[in-house]
Amino acid sequence: MAQRRVNKPNKSMRKRLSGLILLVAVAGFAVVGLKLFYMQIVTTNFYQSKAAENQTKDLIITPARGTIYDRNMTPLAVSATTQEISVDPSVIRDRGQKSAPKKETADGKEREPTSAEKTAAMEAYQKKIAALLADKLQLDFDETLEKIQRNVSYVRIARRVDTDIADELMQELDEKKLNGVYTTADSKRYYHYGTFASQVLGFTNDDGEGLYGIELQYNDVLKGIAGRVVKATNALGSDMPYDYEKYVEEQDGDSVVLSIDNGVEHYLEKHLEEARADYQAKKGVCGIVMDIKTGEILAMSTKPDFNLNDPRTIPEEYTSLLAELNNLSGDAYSQKYSEILLRLWRNKSINDTYEPGSTFKVFTVSSSLETGVVKDSDTFVCGGSKVVKDRTIKCWKTTGHGAQSLGETLENSCNVAMMNISAMLGTDMFRKFFSAYGMMEKTGIDLPGEATGIFFDEMGEVDLATASFGQNFQVTPLQELCMVAAACNGGNLVTPHIAKEIVDLQGDDTSKEGQQIIVKQTIEPEVKRQVISRETSDLIRGYLQHVVSRGTGLNAYVAGYRIGGKTATSQKQPKSDNSLRIASFIGVAPMDDPQYAVLVMIDEPQSSIKGGGALAAPVVGRIFEDILPYLGVEAVYSEDETDRQEIPVPVLTGKSLEDAEAKLEELGLKYRVSGDGEKVTDQMPVGGIALQPDNRVVLYCGERKPQDKVEVPNVSGMSLAEARAQLADYRLYMKQNGIADWRMTSASVALTQSPAAGSKVAPGSVITVAFGSRVTSQE
Repeated sequence: MAQRRVNKPNKSMRKRLSGLILLVAVAGFAVVGLKLFYMQIVTTNFYQSKAAENQTKDLIITPARGTIYDRNMTPLAVSATTQEISVDPSVIRDRGQKSAPKKETADGKEREPTSAEKTAAMEAYQKKIAALLADKLQLDFDETLEKIQRNVSYVRIARRVDTDIADELMQELDEKKLNGVYTTADSKRYYHYGTFASQVLGFTNDDGEGLYGIELQYNDVLKGIAGRVVKATNALGSDMPYDYEKYVEEQDGDSVVLSIDNGVEHYLEKHLEEARADYQAKKGVCGIVMDIKTGEILAMSTKPDFNLNDPRTIPEEYTSLLAELNNLSGDAYSQKYSEILLRLWRNKSINDTYEPGSTFKVFTVSSSLETGVVKDSDTFVCGGSKVVKDRTIKCWKTTGHGAQSLGETLENSCNVAMMNISAMLGTDMFRKFFSAYGMMEKTGIDLPGEATGIFFDEMGEVDLATASFGQNFQVTPLQELCMVAAACNGGNLVTPHIAKEIVDLQGDDTSKEGQQIIVKQTIEPEVKRQVISRETSDLIRGYLQHVVSRGTGLNAYVAGYRIGGKTATSQKQPKSDNSLRIASFIGVAPMDDPQYAVLVMIDEPQSSIKGGGALAAPVVGRIFEDILPYLGVEAVYSEDETDRQEIPVPVLTGKSLEDAEAKLEELGLKYRVSGDGEKVTDQMPVGGIALQPDNRVVLYCGERKPQDKVEVPNVSGMSLAEARAQLADYRLYMKQNGIADWRMTSASVALTQSPAAGSKVAPGSVITVAFGSRVTSQE
């Protein structure tokens, strides 16, 4: 067989082959070098961070969120220290496998547990921890076990766990030698007063970030800066056996002191809720109390509201809202529920716009006075309507007001007079003052979501006429209040604000006592511009005081105080629907030196009468009656008002009849005697109750006073005499609020009462009845 010849590589071939190998090697090293250069130079930060991520455990330390206080340093929103519970599944797996016991062999020696035995021990270990966590933290066992079995090194189990519960949990885990569960400092937001100023304060999300209101507006101030703990870990995520820990201390948030006054807010909310319920306001009510000299908001509220500690639940008392969910399910139910929550969270005072109606007449008169197109001595005639171009526009009093002075046009809230005045002012000057009064811009209040008004792009004669009495454009309630405030405070447009100070309180307590307060920032009052002169403002104040003393605002009267104000009844679309009305009133007091303004707006009242004078004015009057004494404004009574002041009934039980009669006669209180004894054995009402002079004290001499509770009768719509007689028939006393009897007319009736009709009370109880004018007009 022939042998195959094999050619051996010659020297030239070996040289080429060596060169090729060298070239490939050089190219390979070049690629590797380039890759190393790319990794170590170009993307070094990325790989360093990945290495650190794999070799360390980074725990975030949540800082304490700052406290929100009212102006008197009453805590409104505080953060309490709680604990976050987390697990490291890799540690639990490792400890679980190591918990498997060694087995004894047949020859008496120990052997290591098998893989299956380690797995069984690990699963039992995981279940023990899951069971304990589920029991102590009220969690679902299966969901907790699933988290523990994840192939990661960190899983959050629960947040905002009370420290006592967390301590008890960790102690039991330690006693049972169960590892892999950790606690980290956390915080929980508490709102001490639940629904108090809910739309103003706002609330936070699960991560402690502000979502609404002050919580959102000042989130960066309140939240602080998170801290960190960095620990070295092995490939399984477990702590390394040597010490390595880097600690970056957290910085707690600063606190915010509001201009809100706890007491004033309480009174505002009380009367707004009563108005919402009494008038069945379909779209709710809102109110504001403002210092007109500084722009500080002392109170702001919208009803219905919600509980800040449970903001995603519709309160049970709002049955009309819950009724909207009837017969809904699935996505339709969820969507409607969300819509209702969003309505509850809205701050109507700044988030919503409306046609202001007749409160805007303050703008028309003040602007025209300032420009000189009208004078205080001018007379204006109203025949009930006015023709503007081809359109007949009626006054609310279709029979007309006749001849009126300038001040009387506001007292009567005359639409025809306003149209005549605005025609003299002209569209250019109207726009100029509309802008000067801040109606073309946001007020600048330090709350999120402030809306802007809606005004005419081009203004014709009809637009000017209807705008003169507050129709066919929109502003926010706060814009309208700021306009009236400027007209009454000397002419200065102020920027409203709700925060007074940013502070750092040094100490552990959330109260003022025992802490050092470091003021970091003070929110100073800001005057944007002077819109009208002080002389014009003085005239406007006098006009508005007459609106309350003898005009459409009679129902805002408060004995001892000089209240001014303006009524309004606004239309909504479609304007042909008479049920779609907004009743409002803006009051200012005390008019000799105006300090405070109150706005109340009642959206879509379902009562038969919808005018601002009938509905909103008495609410503002009751708010002033409460807040002015609280704020230290001293009442100055006229002679007639002095005669109506309440007199405290003395304790007469146990005294002789002769002494008791003498004491009552001295105080000017009427009385009658029931029984034939010579000693007072009981009395009605009990000592300490304050009565107005027309009420009569009953002295029981030997007879027993009736003990059974009585049902409060309904006196709504009755005259003063009728209401007093009706209550007396039920052995009840009447406290008269609102219009004084010396100013009563045939149109003056009982508007509201407290306690409500149908309530059960003890004989001799005092029923507060608010009287006002039975206003049937739009005003």
